[in-house]
Amino acid sequence: MGDRFGRLLLVDLSKQAYEVLEVGGEVIRAFLGGKGLGAYLLYKLLKPRANPLGPENVLMLLTGPLTGTGYPTAGRVVVVTKSPLTGLFLDSYAGGWFGPDLRRLGYDGLIITGRAEEPTYLWLSEEGPELRDASHIWGQLTGWAVELVRAETDRRAHVAAIGPAGENLVRFAAIVFDRDEDPWRSGVAGRGGAGAVMGSKLLKAIAIRAGRGRVPVRDQGAFRELLGRLYEKMKGSPFYYIRRAVGTSYWLEPMNRLGFLPTRNFTSGFVEDHYRLTGSYLRAHVRKDTACPYCPMGCGKVVEVPEGVVKVEYEILAMMGANDGIRDALEVARSAKLATELGLDGISAGVVVGFAMEAGQRGLLEDVPGFGDAEGQRELLRSIAYREGVGDLLAEGVRCAAEVLGPEAEELAVHVKGLELPGYDPRASWGMALAYATADRGGCHQRAWTVRAEIDGRLRRFSTEGLAEFVKAVQDERAAAFSLIVCDFAPLGVKDFIAGLKAAVGLEYGMEEYLRVGERIWNLTRLLNIREAGISRADDTLPPRVFEEPLPMPDGREARIGRETLASLLDEYYALRGWDEQGRPTPEKLEELGLDELL
Repeated sequence: MGDRFGRLLLVDLSKQAYEVLEVGGEVIRAFLGGKGLGAYLLYKLLKPRANPLGPENVLMLLTGPLTGTGYPTAGRVVVVTKSPLTGLFLDSYAGGWFGPDLRRLGYDGLIITGRAEEPTYLWLSEEGPELRDASHIWGQLTGWAVELVRAETDRRAHVAAIGPAGENLVRFAAIVFDRDEDPWRSGVAGRGGAGAVMGSKLLKAIAIRAGRGRVPVRDQGAFRELLGRLYEKMKGSPFYYIRRAVGTSYWLEPMNRLGFLPTRNFTSGFVEDHYRLTGSYLRAHVRKDTACPYCPMGCGKVVEVPEGVVKVEYEILAMMGANDGIRDALEVARSAKLATELGLDGISAGVVVGFAMEAGQRGLLEDVPGFGDAEGQRELLRSIAYREGVGDLLAEGVRCAAEVLGPEAEELAVHVKGLELPGYDPRASWGMALAYATADRGGCHQRAWTVRAEIDGRLRRFSTEGLAEFVKAVQDERAAAFSLIVCDFAPLGVKDFIAGLKAAVGLEYGMEEYLRVGERIWNLTRLLNIREAGISRADDTLPPRVFEEPLPMPDGREARIGRETLASLLDEYYALRGWDEQGRPTPEKLEELGLDELL
């Protein structure tokens, strides 16, 4: 194992066979790893218009060239596949030790194809890959599945597992990495339904144990000096200390105060009497802080509830709390624990439950809880994971459920391209409105998070000035960063990432070329989405509720965004991207980015 990046293990579940693939240096230079490499491989390996839940779909777990080297926050892994929830390109990220151990074992990623004949798990160790029977583990909750796999492999193995939701092909099922009870940080690849893809392949879990190997770097002296400088830089950021103290739950209070917080299925931008949802309240109940490998922030806040311990983040407080009318963080934590054990994406689950609560109010659904009913929320989560009663319909996600229930229900369904929206109402943030409409995996905040820029005044709130340029630039930069793979929370910049690539793997980039990598990836995922789902301008839109209903704000005003505002933003955005008026990359743009030759 050298310091060159691009060694992948291909596992064919249908043939029970393994093969090592080496990705060429030209491809690595063009796409780096992680998201970019995943998009390239999916474009090349996936049969066009493939069924996401069929054996022809490809499931990948990939690292980046900085993963496991010690570079700050580069301890993550990305799951890449075709989403069963949206039909689009999907990249879903998780923290923890799985990614670093994969690289220490000598693989930069896994490519899983086909479908097993019986429930199976994959065991990766220094002795090589091995597929094992998982019939006795099938049906178990994620935490117990992790422990059963460890009992048969290694007590310190890192395990990616699905729960009943993945087995039952819930379209927003997650893959859960390790357990919150572990002494190390767990993770969840939640968004987009990768857990259902894993379930469709009858793959219950993937376990890995790497021993004492290290990930080599090209220039050890330069890399060590860089790490010292970057850790000091991180400690100079005020958000470093905020995240150490309260994690992402810090954002609950400002989002509520400024009217960004989705409440009661996006019918309001704030929740009354929110104090038991805030980060400071949650802090009093934190039992331990956890950190991903090579990250000094320790933003994971693990809370103890009667059902065990669970890591609680802002998105969970927002979507399973305020959005469902539940105003107690400990009740939200109990629901989050259940969702993790069942293997559900907490963001989508919160929106689906909020949709069901409002649909019940309007007489469109029966046997669903009302807003504020925490125990009813948990019962509905169980019904969804096991596809029982009304849960069978809701397991399809809000887009499909609303289409079945009819036009009135479609007015209540808050999603973009099938992916339920996260914790920032687009009427309160026009930057997020454009970011959601154009995000390559559907309604996602991680592609371009404009909220802080709008709060800080770098972008003028409720104005289109500079928005399209800002969103495009952040999308490109993040696409490259998610190919390294580094965390959203790292208070580091492009120059820091470029320095890491040079010292770790000998890849030298100028600023412009590095950002061009991100732009290339963004255009490639657009091509994938056009090929797989026929995406066009008509799909780059927002839910009806966002356009048709004003958003009540804490100061008594109402926030709005009109269709014509989004249309003008799209015109500017497409022009900046070099796309045509339907949002298709032009031949000139593809040639400029080298995609015509690379593909």
